[in-house]
Amino acid sequence: MKTGRVIKAFPFAFDGINVSHLAIGTAFPPEGAKVADSTFDGLVAAGYLEEGKSTDLPQEEQLNRDIIEALDRKLSAASDQDLKDIIARSGTPYSGNMVHARLIFAAKQQMLREMQGAEPVRSIDPNSGVTEQPLSAPGQATPPSAAAAVDQQKAQQEAAEKGAAAGGENKATNQFGDPLPAGGAKPKAEADVDLEALKKDELEKLAADRGVDISAAKTKAEIIEAINAGKSA
Repeated sequence: MKTGRVIKAFPFAFDGINVSHLAIGTAFPPEGAKVADSTFDGLVAAGYLEEGKSTDLPQEEQLNRDIIEALDRKLSAASDQDLKDIIARSGTPYSGNMVHARLIFAAKQQMLREMQGAEPVRSIDPNSGVTEQPLSAPGQATPPSAAAAVDQQKAQQEAAEKGAAAGGENKATNQFGDPLPAGGAKPKAEADVDLEALKKDELEKLAADRGVDISAAKTKAEIIEAINAGKSA
């Protein structure tokens, strides 16, 4: 909280009701009273206050701040697994998105409960919760979300197919590092197409797509026969 002294007398209501007349030289705010920093800055800018020089924090308050900062650094550097171990001591394993910041927040909540006297539960499997993505290895960045992992796999698969077509090696892997099989989804088998259900123009297009010569065919049955003959060739 900022402090200073009055350099121009003015009235002020610290509780919003009772007005005090502050004389020049009065400490502001007086002992036991508080004002928002924005209010203090406004009075300084208006020429009513002179801001005092900052002083060192009391030893006990500085110690408390050092403890909080040390705890923040320790948890920020912890792996996802270490954080889940702490969270599980609440009696419920962590469930949700594996975002490191969320794990840190949940771990802080549990550590506070323990400091306030709550007994930690040691019998809970920290990995039994429902999460959206796999755990990261200690010291490594949190993996991408499940959706991002799928997109990454698709991109790798497409790259692998292009590499295979060019005679290259398939190096695509899934999010666990396992190699993906070469080649994409297989086209629907030709035998699965119900030729009888297709119209004549659809049969002609199918024949053209398959490179089947149907110039001698006049009827639908003859076109189907030619397509089947071409398929067997």
